[in-house]
Amino acid sequence: MLAKLRYEILFTLVDSNQNILEGHFNFIISLAEQCFLNEYVFAQSKKEINHVNQLTNKIVNNKKINELEMAILGCYIPLHTSKNITNKLLDYKSKNILFNDLITMQIKEPLKETELVNSIKSFSKIFDAVSKKVREQYEEHPYPRWRYAYKNLPSNFLFQLNHEIKPNKIEYSNKFVNPNVLIAGCGTGRHTTMAERYLNANILGVDLSLVSLAYAKRKTEESGFKNIEFLHADILQLKNLNRKFDVIECVGALHHMKDPLTGLKVLLDLLEPHGFLKLGLYSEISRQHIVKAREFIKEKKFKNTIEDIRNFRESIVKEKDDQLLQKIFNINDFYSISMARDLMFHVQEHRFTLPEISKMLKNLNLKFLSFDDPLIKKEFSKIFPNDKKNISLDNWNQFEISNPDTFSNMYQFWVRKIKKI
Repeated sequence: MLAKLRYEILFTLVDSNQNILEGHFNFIISLAEQCFLNEYVFAQSKKEINHVNQLTNKIVNNKKINELEMAILGCYIPLHTSKNITNKLLDYKSKNILFNDLITMQIKEPLKETELVNSIKSFSKIFDAVSKKVREQYEEHPYPRWRYAYKNLPSNFLFQLNHEIKPNKIEYSNKFVNPNVLIAGCGTGRHTTMAERYLNANILGVDLSLVSLAYAKRKTEESGFKNIEFLHADILQLKNLNRKFDVIECVGALHHMKDPLTGLKVLLDLLEPHGFLKLGLYSEISRQHIVKAREFIKEKKFKNTIEDIRNFRESIVKEKDDQLLQKIFNINDFYSISMARDLMFHVQEHRFTLPEISKMLKNLNLKFLSFDDPLIKKEFSKIFPNDKKNISLDNWNQFEISNPDTFSNMYQFWVRKIKKI
C-alpha cells in the first residue's frame, strides 16, 4: 500500500500536478520518514528510478528549495547522501515543523553519527575472519534502528532479576548495589538502554561495528543517559580487557560467531563468581521458517544487497503455497532492510536445541535459572505443574516440541556459575 502511494505521489509530481500534492504535504513528509526508517525496503521500478534521478538533478540545480520535491525525494533516497542537498538543508528553517523534523532525521542525525565515530574507543583490532564479515554487515546496515527509549524506574538488579526469573528466586546480596554491567554485542544501543533499569549501574556496551556504536551513542545522548559508555571490540578480544562484571547480557550475538562456545567462555572469564549472565540464542525448532528462507535465498542466488533483499521480498509474496515462507510476513524484521538482512541474509548463523544448551551449561558448570518471558512460563506451568521453578530443560524441550513457535524470536534465559564446594 505505501509503495503504491509513493509511486502515485512521484508520478503526480512528474505530471506537473504539484497543487494536488500540496494538500497532502504532511503525509508525504511522514512517508519520507517511514521510508528512511525502513531503509527504503520497498521495491523501486526502473521507471521510478529514472524519474528519481531526474528529480535529484532538478533539486541539485535549483537554487531555491522546493520543500515538496525534497520530501518526495526523501521517500526514495536518504537526503544526506547528496552533499549538495545536505549543504542546502543543513541550516534551513521551514515554517513547517514536520519538514524541520525530516531535515533532522535525514540530514542532521546521520552527520552527527559520522562525527561520533571518532569519539568511540577501540580496544583491539578485529582478527577473526567471521567477525570481520559480521562487522562489515553491521557497518553497512546498523541493526536495529530505533527511535524511542522506554525509561523505567530503576531498582536494585536482584529485584529486576527476580522479576524476570519468577517463580525462581535469588536471595538478596549487597554485591549488586553498584553493579558493573556488560552488554556484549550491543548493536545500536537499544539493549544497552534497557540496562538502565538496574539502579546505580555502570554500563559498558561493546560491539564490532563502529557505525552501530555511533548510532547507539547518539541515541543514548539524546535520551539523557549518563552512565553508559561504549567500546569498539570483538567479544573474542575481551579476554584481555582486565575488567570483571557483576552482570553480563549477550542476546543475539554468540550465534553469529564462528564458534559460539569460544565466545561464551570469554564472557564467563569476565563474569564475577557471584555474577549473572543472560543469553539469547536462536532455536533450531522455532526457526524452521527462517531456515527455509535462507535455503530459498541460496537457491535463487540472492545476494545481501539492498536490491536483492527487495527482490527476495517480492519473490516470496508469490510463494503462497509455502506455509513456512508465508510465516515470514508475520515477523516485524521483514519490513526493513537491516532487519531483513539480519533475519535471513546473515553471513553467519548457528541454531541450538535445548538438549544442546543443557549439555553446554553442564560442561561449563552453569546453573539454568529461567527463561525471561512470563507468558511462555505461564503456559509451561499448565503442562508441568510439578516443575515449580520452571527450570527443567528436559521439560522445556518437550514443551517446545509440542509448541514449535514458542521461541520464534530466540531463547532468552539467565544463568549463573555453580559455586565450587
